[in-house]
Amino acid sequence: MKFFRKHKKRKIAGIIILLIVLLIGGIYGSIWWKFYGDSVGVVSADKVDPNAKKVKIAKEKRKDKDVYNVLLVGTDSRDPDADRGRSDSMMMVSFNKKEGKSTAISFLRDSLVDIDGHGKSRLGHTYAYGGVGLTINTINKTYDLDIQNYITISFDDLVNVIDEIGGVTVFISEEEAAYYRENGMPDIQAGDVTLTGSQALAHARNRTLGNDFERTRRQRSVMYGIYRKIMEKKDPSALLPLINYAVNHVRTNMSVSEMYSMAKDVLSVDDLKMQQTCIPQDGTYTDITYEGMQVLKVDFDANKKKIEQLLY
Repeated sequence: MKFFRKHKKRKIAGIIILLIVLLIGGIYGSIWWKFYGDSVGVVSADKVDPNAKKVKIAKEKRKDKDVYNVLLVGTDSRDPDADRGRSDSMMMVSFNKKEGKSTAISFLRDSLVDIDGHGKSRLGHTYAYGGVGLTINTINKTYDLDIQNYITISFDDLVNVIDEIGGVTVFISEEEAAYYRENGMPDIQAGDVTLTGSQALAHARNRTLGNDFERTRRQRSVMYGIYRKIMEKKDPSALLPLINYAVNHVRTNMSVSEMYSMAKDVLSVDDLKMQQTCIPQDGTYTDITYEGMQVLKVDFDANKKKIEQLLY
């Protein structure tokens, strides 16, 4: 705690950052086992069984000591303990300590990829086949990444949390506003709009307008809306519902020391640069049919270059 005493002006911000990490990582003292009892470990690649029910994460050498990469997996199961379900979203959150920037990259579920032990299929199927370990191993192999840490979360349960913090502000397009007015949100207008928890979830889960690129953009906007609202309040007590949420609905394999170190590094950046995108990029894929599935045939080399540019 010496860091926070020395930097008094940043004390509240420091507490907020740490509590956000608590939300994301799921650390809560005496109930440690609820977060780590079923976590997925990291092992050498030769010890990974891709056909296991819960695939281990293959150890990867870190590409840059200043860059942290964490995979956030949003599941479509309301009870991740009872029903693993399929991954509803796969978003890598990255922090570059040297450059002072954070990056959020959504990986599209319909991308056709090689999955060890399962042949070619949609990237979104990896979670159902072998859990978060198989998802991480597939993304690392496909895009030449070094992800070793993860967070799994059921977005359905964020509804109450968003309501507790007073809603989140996101940008709504004219097309989206018109659609929502016709489907249960009569007062929604285009522009920057504060959404309730149920409205934010409907926005993030909107599959009707646009394609998967647009849906993942909406998901990222909701997550950034939560972050901005918390930083705007600068009130640690406002984060209590988020911690209560983490206790019951978040799983991770990150240690306390890893999360504290990341939080401290983020806190040291005076003007954090934030960027976001989705992979594959426009112009780097084609829509095809593969074994009866509508999928994206991806130019992986072009997307590897884009990811490297964003992260490093």
